[in-house]
Order: sequence, then structure tokens, then C-alpha cells
Amino acid sequence: MHEIRIPKLGMDTTEAEIKAWLVKIGDRVAPGTPLLEVETEKTDVVIEAQVAGVVREIRASAGDVVAIGSVIGLIEESAA
Repeated sequence: MHEIRIPKLGMDTTEAEIKAWLVKIGDRVAPGTPLLEVETEKTDVVIEAQVAGVVREIRASAGDVVAIGSVIGLIEESAA
């Protein structure tokens, strides 16, 4: 399983708010597929899939504030 994490978004940024998920459990994704939108004090960012596979778990909801580096979902990787 590949972990979907909140990436480091700036030198001083320690948390981000999930604005919206753009996928749901069971959706098939490819590298570069937009997964969710997050907001920090300074910017809005779209987090993209890093692997091909199927979204199997979403651990945080829209409106949740999560720490940078937090695992917020899982993608079951597909064979290439």
C-alpha cells in the first residue's frame, strides 16, 4: 500500500486544512491524478497521486486540520 501524506509545503508550515477530496474510495488513479486540495496560511495546493492504483482508504475529511507528514489515505498499487 502506498501512503498518501501531506507533503512539506513551506519552511514554516506545520499543518494544512483539507479543503476537498477530488477522489473517493474505489477510484482508480494514475501518477499525477489530483487527489485532494489543501490550504495553508499562505497557499492552496492540489496533492497528486504518486503511484497508479486504487484509493482504498481516506483517513481525514474536508475541514480537518492535519500535520505535515500525516498519512491521510492509502492507495493499493497496481502492477505495472
